[in-house]
Amino acid sequence: MKSFRFESIYLLSHREKKGRVEKFHQEKNILVGRNHTGKSSLIKNLFLTLGARPNGKLIEWDEKVVSAVSFNVDDKKYTALYQLGIRALFDESYDILIATGEHKKWSTEFAKISGFNLTLTDKDNETVQADPACFFLPFYINQDGSWQAGWDTFVGLKRFKSPNAAILEYFTGIKPPEYYKINAEIKLLKIELEELRKEQTFLERARKRLSKSLVLNGPKLDSENFELEIKSLTKEVTELNKQQEIIRSKLVRENEIIENINLQINLANDALRTYELDAGFLQSADRERLICPTCGAEHTDSFLDILTYSEDARVLRELVIRLKNDSSKVLLEHNKTKNTLLDLQNIYKNISKTLDIKKGNLRFKDVVESAGAEKAFRAFEDEAKVLDDNTTQLLGKIDKLDRDIKDLLNIKKSKEILTAYREAYSFSRMQLNLPPVKTNRLRLTSRPNISGSGGPRSILAYYSALWKACTLETGSFIMPIVIDSPNQQAQDDINMPKVLKFIAHSLPGEMQLIMGSETDTDYIFDNKIELNEPYSVLKEDAFEEVNATLEPLLMKMYEDLD
Repeated sequence: MKSFRFESIYLLSHREKKGRVEKFHQEKNILVGRNHTGKSSLIKNLFLTLGARPNGKLIEWDEKVVSAVSFNVDDKKYTALYQLGIRALFDESYDILIATGEHKKWSTEFAKISGFNLTLTDKDNETVQADPACFFLPFYINQDGSWQAGWDTFVGLKRFKSPNAAILEYFTGIKPPEYYKINAEIKLLKIELEELRKEQTFLERARKRLSKSLVLNGPKLDSENFELEIKSLTKEVTELNKQQEIIRSKLVRENEIIENINLQINLANDALRTYELDAGFLQSADRERLICPTCGAEHTDSFLDILTYSEDARVLRELVIRLKNDSSKVLLEHNKTKNTLLDLQNIYKNISKTLDIKKGNLRFKDVVESAGAEKAFRAFEDEAKVLDDNTTQLLGKIDKLDRDIKDLLNIKKSKEILTAYREAYSFSRMQLNLPPVKTNRLRLTSRPNISGSGGPRSILAYYSALWKACTLETGSFIMPIVIDSPNQQAQDDINMPKVLKFIAHSLPGEMQLIMGSETDTDYIFDNKIELNEPYSVLKEDAFEEVNATLEPLLMKMYEDLD
């Protein structure tokens, strides 16, 4: 399990000629100060400097402030520098590793030095590296978004498709870092496999085009080549036979359709001829009475009106026109099918003729003409064999990695993680003076949505249960916990002390803690940072010291900017 901790933060305003530096203890830190004294400014700049922009705008803040954050990953120290969208990363000796204004490049470098190898799907369905916002998401409760029912901690997370579940599974170990490492290898192998298959397709097309200009189907001087070509031609004949059977079946179906349409046309025309005869008879003389010759019924109205002859005739004529159009279309397709069959038959005859020649006596002229093409034939066969072998090897590797992934996604292990998470949530709710709830179906993404003063306490209980699950042996990282202002929704004099006690004593001890609070507490923290003056987190007397530290790094950043 890897470890990440904050060491210090530097802030510098050239415009105001002010600065500030604060160093963090590796265990418990508290920032104490009333509203607008700078707690959120310090905390938000920790994440902003590292490439994760928190929700919420800082009031009365110089946007051109230079910030630097020192942190360590597995006891290896790094320093990140930020100003106006530009970031740089330095190693322990302050040698620059990267300077860039591109979020993607920064995220890639940050993932590299931190070991954060989570991949997600973006809105374009592309697989991309998760960024620093994803890295810090489960461990920072931001007062401008995290105390509610949604994951509104950082700006920009919506560019990923449903990232929350994947992030939580990553840090708790349900899908550990090894899963994403192997999954990335599989994706690369599949890309390579796709390229190989494209090469095989191109090779086959090239062989067919070349066979039209070279005598690739003549006799070969090399007996093995001769056998290979016979095998290839025989395979082609077999495939052609299959295609011919398909085309013949299609021809039969089309003939049936044509005959059926013609039958309908003939029937409709017969009906129209009958109509013409009847209409002529009925209109030949004026009649007051009309007697049906079949049944003897006497009609006072016109027989044409009774039987709607005119409308029936119109429908029949339209039907004949549609049927003729259908017949023309089917005949056109039928002719195409016959031409296709004719082409296949010609190819079949040529290949069959070639095979017959192979079985008889060879002529010296055939051998001479074939000698140049023999090398081309062998080259195609050799290349095809190499591609087939490489494809088989890749499929074997992919199959093995798929088995490795199945081993990592252990159902028993997942159940153990979820059980620990659910038990921790129940225990935290009890300590935070919340009523018990059923947790047997609680998932990692089951973020509480409770109104009133119980809402923030249920959120804190939820986060603490996640943090507990992250510190199990299956977890991926030991991360710093950052809580900005736990006094949310007007906690009263009974519940607020419980919240502070819970934060001071019940959170995982392995994790570094940084908390911002409006009120002081008697609970012991290893480091207390007091902020007293509104809108004055930066100090004039710290400018020279901070400027001397950051100016050389700032110069390196702009010199190396890509």
